[in-house]
Amino acid sequence: MTAERPPATRRADPRVLRSRAAVLDAALGLLSERGIAATTIEAVADRSGVAKTTIYRQWDSQAALVLDVFAGVLRPPADPATGSLRGDLTELLTGFALALTTGPATALMFALIDAAERDAAFAALHRREAEARHAVIREVIARGVARGELPAGTDPGEVLDLLAGPVFHRRAVSGGTVDPAFARRVVDRVLAAFRPGPPAGDA
Repeated sequence: MTAERPPATRRADPRVLRSRAAVLDAALGLLSERGIAATTIEAVADRSGVAKTTIYRQWDSQAALVLDVFAGVLRPPADPATGSLRGDLTELLTGFALALTTGPATALMFALIDAAERDAAFAALHRREAEARHAVIREVIARGVARGELPAGTDPGEVLDLLAGPVFHRRAVSGGTVDPAFARRVVDRVLAAFRPGPPAGDA
């Protein structure tokens, strides 16, 4: 009897890859347009043209499929490594601003935040996504402290909150324009607040 090829060396069936891509693309479209509740296996099958039985062979539930879509789209940013704290933070915050206003990540980010309030699996995904994104920013801030661009002992979490808060509030609450110019102003004002110097009130 011929020995079975080890799993690591098997070639993926092109038909499986095509159907998987079609399902994920259809699910992403539905999530962006209608939200999580409307992204059912039936709706994904209708849009993708892939049979429900085929979808269930790869994802055992609607939640598993939706989580897979989120994980594929909401990726942490790359470290800009521009050589300066202001340059790094400006690139990162501009990317965050654009993510909140353009592309599929816009709707998904808010849908994930909403779902995380009610579902443990989505809450865990949200924590992982946020932690991965924040890890890059914390590294950038730590480099800024090491170069003397921020005072020793600066709390990276506080800097992060002050940077992201205005962008998120403007996009989700006040409805103002969120663009690269706004992101640059936020970075400049936050860095000015943390800039090393004499204590307030000193002559």
